[in-house]
Amino acid sequence: MELPKIPFYKKYSLIFKAISAGGILGFLYTVFSNTASDYGYLRLLLGIIIGSFIGFFIITFENFLGYLKKYSFLSAMLLKTLIYSVLILLFLVFFVVVFTKITAHISYTEALSQYMGKKIVEDFLFSFAASIFLILFLEISSLLSPGFFYNYFTGRYHRPVQEERIFMFVDLQSSTTMAEQLGDIQYSNLLQDLFNDFTNPILASRASIYQYAGDEIILTWKSSVGTKVNRCLYCFYLLKQSILNRKDYYLKTYNIVPKFKAGMHIGNAVTNWVGKVKKEIVYHGDLLNTTSRIQCKCNELGHDFVISEIMKKALSENSSVHYAQQGEIVLRGKTKPMKLFTVDFNDQIIN
Repeated sequence: MELPKIPFYKKYSLIFKAISAGGILGFLYTVFSNTASDYGYLRLLLGIIIGSFIGFFIITFENFLGYLKKYSFLSAMLLKTLIYSVLILLFLVFFVVVFTKITAHISYTEALSQYMGKKIVEDFLFSFAASIFLILFLEISSLLSPGFFYNYFTGRYHRPVQEERIFMFVDLQSSTTMAEQLGDIQYSNLLQDLFNDFTNPILASRASIYQYAGDEIILTWKSSVGTKVNRCLYCFYLLKQSILNRKDYYLKTYNIVPKFKAGMHIGNAVTNWVGKVKKEIVYHGDLLNTTSRIQCKCNELGHDFVISEIMKKALSENSSVHYAQQGEIVLRGKTKPMKLFTVDFNDQIIN
């Protein structure tokens, strides 16, 4: 069985967002300014192209300036804004001068002189404002879950909606011992590295991150998305592989290789927007409590991945996965016993 891969649009979604935001900025700038007014509607296309290049330029440099995150957000934003403003202005000078030289049939010196006399201040202010907007846009995009704006503006979940969903509770093993050994700061750094390494498996399996709860991460899928080619099941395998691939790093940095356990269940949950001061999509229902109880059984069963019988039946059979029934177990807070299965993966999985 071939493992799920990160879809192209998810792998480069931030780049597409930056380019789109830059294109919109460029369009608005040309609409509300006199830039290239002699070229009619062509100037709108030019504005979109330039703005898109600016968006691509900024998202590219964001990766190179990642070390600025050690400073406060305000300090890092101001420094990046100054850097981006100057570089964007240089790009605009080059583009406008070349464009003017070609269309007006004048020398580069004359084109540069015209630009410096008429547009330099206006374009610098645009560069400064565009830099601030795009930096804030990218930061806010990283804080909000995918689909947040779509769900909010389309009114989805403004009223409670019951839907079938899959939940996976992933919890770090021996977290208390690790925290005592490493200390609070190093332990926090470990969690940050761990959750960062989980990014690609989560994207590949099409999971949504519902919550970070201390050293636990809660993943969810719509049932149709998660059960397709067993994405939700292979998510756990990919999570484990992401840690094994960085085993040397964890040993060198923390003198430990983190291990985790997970429980997974499927059922109906009510999805709804809550809060006024802070709006958030939340899930209500017995499904979450049951999944949490299943995950708690990992230690008792001596296994790192446990799922419910209902979850197993929702998945397609595959020879690369082995299920072992653990009998009927009464979960804490439940009156009726539930059949649970441990899950193992064999070497037939294709990376």
